[in-house]
Amino acid sequence: MKKTLALVTASALVMSTLAGCGGAVTSSSTTEAPTTTAQETTANAKVEEVESEVAGVSDTSSNKDYSGITLNFAMDLGSDANTVAVTESIIDAYEQATGIVIDFTNISEDYRTWLATQFSANQGPDVYNGILYDMTVDYQAGYLYNFADLYENESAYDPDKPWKDTLPESILERMYIADGTVPGIPTTSQVVRIFYNADMFADAGCEVPTTWAEYMETCQKLKDKGYIPFGFPNASKGDLSWLWFCNSISNQLNHAQLAELDVSGNGYAELNEMVKAFKEGKLDFTSEPFKESYQLMADFSEFWISDYNGLDQSTAYDMFMRGEVAMVQGMSTNMTKFAEGSGGEFEIGVMPVPMISEETSQYSYGQSVVLGGQPDIIFGINKACESDEKKLEAAIDFVQYLASPEIQLTLCDAIDRLPLANSTELPERLQGFIIVEDALRTPYYTGVNNEWRDYFQRGGQMLLEGSLSLDDYCEYLNESFDTVCDQLMAENGWSAENNYGIVQ
Repeated sequence: MKKTLALVTASALVMSTLAGCGGAVTSSSTTEAPTTTAQETTANAKVEEVESEVAGVSDTSSNKDYSGITLNFAMDLGSDANTVAVTESIIDAYEQATGIVIDFTNISEDYRTWLATQFSANQGPDVYNGILYDMTVDYQAGYLYNFADLYENESAYDPDKPWKDTLPESILERMYIADGTVPGIPTTSQVVRIFYNADMFADAGCEVPTTWAEYMETCQKLKDKGYIPFGFPNASKGDLSWLWFCNSISNQLNHAQLAELDVSGNGYAELNEMVKAFKEGKLDFTSEPFKESYQLMADFSEFWISDYNGLDQSTAYDMFMRGEVAMVQGMSTNMTKFAEGSGGEFEIGVMPVPMISEETSQYSYGQSVVLGGQPDIIFGINKACESDEKKLEAAIDFVQYLASPEIQLTLCDAIDRLPLANSTELPERLQGFIIVEDALRTPYYTGVNNEWRDYFQRGGQMLLEGSLSLDDYCEYLNESFDTVCDQLMAENGWSAENNYGIVQ
């Protein structure tokens, strides 16, 4: 018999969303009555929709006694008050329905450092989230419960089929880090898109480009019309566009190299496979496909705002919303912010990084490569919970709740987070985020570590400003990556003798 979660917090969910849009998050007991705003009106219009989503979340725990159980739960939600408020409201609904106390901590800075400190002191959270690479490392370190058996059975919140069947095949295949080994359950996938001002495009006579050559023509038309084509933030590695674009372009031009890198044969180059390939001379940033990718970016920079190396992402987004630049790069979670921030003054469209065709490069793969599209916000359970059967059962129930289609849709409606449950359907405003590209199979720049991202970003700035030639930049990348590989080998105990930790 299913037990439907209480609806008492449904309206609070929407109002917390509203409160988060305007400033700091406060508890319901201390929140003052807000001044009516356009955002409040929009939020109120969503109350019935969100109530129906939360009403659909049910569990099978009516005969289980969870009294007295407290779960320590940690996430990296960043500093966005809206996201924090929505998450806290979802947790509140679960606590009221089950009696489980969720001790929630949001670590907005140095999350991985905080987790490492907690686990080293045997105080790791009972439930927490991470990206696939980090969860793989944590599983191998002995911190995580294996979800393999859970995948074979139905979830209490999405019954009638094995839990694994609720995931898209492309996501599911990534979650098995070894035979019978699954470090958690993913609940969302971030997809990066180029956001564009459709009114500017129309005024400049631009169609939405599909190839890189067409994209450069589009940028030139916009520039000729007096528009700044792209608000490209490049002040730091946290501004991401340099890393994002280069990942897509380098994967497009280096696709033939994947067969050499992918020792395991799973269709992706893992971190230790990249290290192995570099140390064996198979991964070389001075090779012609890499040089071409960086040259394409240097040519592209002529269409960016002039002070791009001093521009941060937040300022670039503000410029886009004010209509000062024609394009920026962001994720689905930016859609509502952009629409509201622009005040409806112009139509917003989204498009993938265009495909590099043979017209542009002899190394063309013939497909664009998605940025993101990987299993994201993966929830794992501390292996220590296995020593307390009741606590483990509660942790599993909580994770299945967080992964339920209804909660995923609630987050989609509230903060445009893309759901992974295959029984969900994206709303019209997010249809442009449906993946039509190939997967990012070698995360050259965002899948290594922070030191490598620092090197790659700083070197890119020097390349663009002319203080490093293209050849010097490529040599600099090889030298930097060699240093990073040595760090990774020391940290993980990898060597040529143990095949860099690759099990074959």
